[in-house]
Amino acid sequence: MTLTALKISHLEQLNSKIFASLATIFSHLKIEHLIKQIGIRHKNVLNVKKQD
Repeated sequence: MTLTALKISHLEQLNSKIFASLATIFSHLKIEHLIKQIGIRHKNVLNVKKQD
């Protein structure tokens, strides 16, 4: 294998790892966002019931 081929192979591996990490990070951010939305809605529902 030539040096160029090794460099390309290494870059492709890094690229794969970066995209896998990004997918995980975005997945966690989406979950956190949904939890926050549910929490806000839940608090709003409780506040509305208390005011009644």
